[in-house]
Amino acid sequence: MVFERVQKQNHHVADSELTISYDRFTTRFTIKAAEEEVIYSALLMFIPIRNKELSINNQLFTLKIRWLILWQSKLENSKGVVIKELLYLRRRKSINLFIYLILITSIKAGIILSA
Repeated sequence: MVFERVQKQNHHVADSELTISYDRFTTRFTIKAAEEEVIYSALLMFIPIRNKELSINNQLFTLKIRWLILWQSKLENSKGVVIKELLYLRRRKSINLFIYLILITSIKAGIILSA
């Protein structure tokens, strides 16, 4: 498994191609349009819950990011969820890490209680 500093994924929304990226070292989350126009960019360091209104091709969307325990990032409009997960690989890795931590903690607790 190769370590990726910047995780990227492309999505098609409102007749526009969006590139979503997340830098794991600086915690910078960026949304760019196909013309390399930055629509949203922020450091996610100390604030685990973000809600931001965005305008993409004159349409309003709400960006929701949650990263406290499990990663979740989605894009919504007034009709509902447009993109369920903006960075699927990041979500999958956070779920795997959470399962690993639960498993290791359970094994340690079992060893301590049986001794």
